[in-house]
Amino acid sequence: MPYLDDVEALRKADRWGMLEAYLRWPDALLSGARRAEELEIPGEVRMRGGSIRYGQPSSVVIVGMGGSAAGGDLLVDLTWDRMPVPILVWRDYHLPAFVGPDTLVVAVSYSGNTEETLVAFSEALARRSMVVAITSGGVLGQLCRKLKLPLVEVPGGLKPRMALPYLFAPLPILMEEFGLVRGLREQVQAAAALMEQMATGLAPEVPVEQNQAKKLALDLLGSVPVVYGHGFLRSVARRLKSQFNENSKVPSFFNQLPAMNHDEILGWEGEEEYTRRFSALFLRDPGEGPALRERVRITKALLADKVAKIVELWAMGVSRLERMFSILYVGELASLYLAFARGVDPYSMRSIDAVKRELAELGLAEEARARAERLFPS
Repeated sequence: MPYLDDVEALRKADRWGMLEAYLRWPDALLSGARRAEELEIPGEVRMRGGSIRYGQPSSVVIVGMGGSAAGGDLLVDLTWDRMPVPILVWRDYHLPAFVGPDTLVVAVSYSGNTEETLVAFSEALARRSMVVAITSGGVLGQLCRKLKLPLVEVPGGLKPRMALPYLFAPLPILMEEFGLVRGLREQVQAAAALMEQMATGLAPEVPVEQNQAKKLALDLLGSVPVVYGHGFLRSVARRLKSQFNENSKVPSFFNQLPAMNHDEILGWEGEEEYTRRFSALFLRDPGEGPALRERVRITKALLADKVAKIVELWAMGVSRLERMFSILYVGELASLYLAFARGVDPYSMRSIDAVKRELAELGLAEEARARAERLFPS
């Protein structure tokens, strides 16, 4: 019996309950949407020497790091052909020059203590941007409550990567509330319903032969996964790459078609002693056009004798968000099963915590808090 079919061993290895947290994603997605629907957007928030005026944005910037930024990537791919204004995901301390009073800045930090996000948030306030925060608390939550700024508060107690549905679902709702797009609420509900159906077949009790996530984990075992997406699956490829890093504790990379046919494809011409260490995971959509379908066929043929394995993961569902989350859900759970197959702790964040610990000595988060508070009357 494969190790992944030993349910008792899996439960013992999953001492932090990550499998159960992922299997609750359908409810978490709906909960995140409800919390955003309950948010009251103010017309104006008074500041020293002026105010923030909430209206129709001319641009949107989603600020976040790691798992807190992933929802922004999904939003961009969900709305790229419908969003009437530019939308950008920003992973850095300082905001781009165009951000101003007409920009909607959504600061996403699960912990509420991410220093890069807090610095960018304080800059957005200084520029009188329309700020909204999504967090479970921390400094960001405290600031929003104290300064009476719009806040979507989500449940705490999870690792940020496990909280993706809570952090993502408010974003499409906010886009509707600000009058930028329509029809996204229905897609969120449909995606949650599809994941609810899928969860039964991905649970630890389901053996490898019938469990798509377990199969994928074993296909990737012993190799470095390179994830290829296209179109609205680009953000899904990026997210899965990060989950193989964070949960499975393996190097992983991602790219997109057709772009990789113009540069990265040449890298696979290297010596097989190197290329055989990698596997290629292609994210597929039944609605992909003939040109893209042919590109995938050609690319797979070129890689066939170079990589350890080629794997495909096909989307399901009708709406775009259903198809995105149908692949995401299998891949997320596969990253957990891969961790257990490798005998590593998916919950551990040792290296990330070490970086945060040393950077905390610079006091950037507290400086950002103080800067934000000085902008408002005491």
